[in-house]
Amino acid sequence: MKKPDLDIPGDLIEHLTARAAVLSDLYRQLSDSGIAASVITALVTDDAKAHQRFLDDLKPDRWPLGRLDLCIRILDYVKREIAGPPRNLDVWVIREPLTLAEQWQLFFITWRAQRRGEDTTTRQAPVWGGVPPALPMGTRTIVPDGPYRDALEAAGLLEKAVEQVRDIYEVDWPTGGRVTLCLP
Repeated sequence: MKKPDLDIPGDLIEHLTARAAVLSDLYRQLSDSGIAASVITALVTDDAKAHQRFLDDLKPDRWPLGRLDLCIRILDYVKREIAGPPRNLDVWVIREPLTLAEQWQLFFITWRAQRRGEDTTTRQAPVWGGVPPALPMGTRTIVPDGPYRDALEAAGLLEKAVEQVRDIYEVDWPTGGRVTLCLP
């Protein structure tokens, strides 16, 4: 790999390589099916001693920032594995870029909707555009259906986009959902 012309601090490079070395150790151990099964079992059954044994085997004294350096969300991994297949969902997003006048219009529409008690909740998510939806539009503000969205659409402040979603099937964990493995 060609060395960049930037003056990168040596301690930043050392920190990155130390993290990579620890992650390499972690993934090498988790690639053993017996160890992976015991880690997941320890987390799901909230067996703190088994969890601690696994962490101690990774020699936490050499981790760059200690045990709180990185958390691998086992629960998120399991949810992703049992989720339904991806599907496209048509959504409305706030058009970009907005002129200064349009930004003020967005502000006043939002303010009036809130005063009327309408739901003005939005969320950020990655979306795509085009037909078929193949062009990434980046992370954009999605506006759900309702009177607020109707007002923004009438003002020309929205555009259609596509969000890729997966149906998630919730799992009733005996630990109440505390299934987090914190590692380097």
